[in-house]
Amino acid sequence: MVSVMEIRGAESGDAAGVALLLGQLGYPAEEREVAERIGEWRDCALSCVLVAVDEGVAGVVALHAVPFFERAGRRGRVVCLVVDERVRGSGLGGRLLRAAEGDAERLGCVEVELTSARERVEAHGFYGRMGYRDRCGESARFLRLL
Repeated sequence: MVSVMEIRGAESGDAAGVALLLGQLGYPAEEREVAERIGEWRDCALSCVLVAVDEGVAGVVALHAVPFFERAGRRGRVVCLVVDERVRGSGLGGRLLRAAEGDAERLGCVEVELTSARERVEAHGFYGRMGYRDRCGESARFLRLL
């Protein structure tokens, strides 16, 4: 398990560390762009970005609360969860995900969803252990680039 590591709202000064984590996940990003995104998400009442910090940023999770139209409430959507390679498997991912779920509840969410590329088999096992279930057999996902 990870020893005491602070989990807090992301700040612009965390951008370099978050950019490194995004690169580890396969999404290279410029520090300046990440700082802008952190600011946009911080200013959005239905979004949160949390970081786990020790000597630097060791993990990040971003969640947005999407209002349902067909019923009351919201669905929290985790759009990013990355833990630094050096501490993966330590329990930090679970702490980050639970912290994001807490924010989701605060934002009126009644459920949380996330997506994960099929080749990320280890991540799928983690999500299952965290209580998430794969629903791809129940619904389709369609995407159109604009």
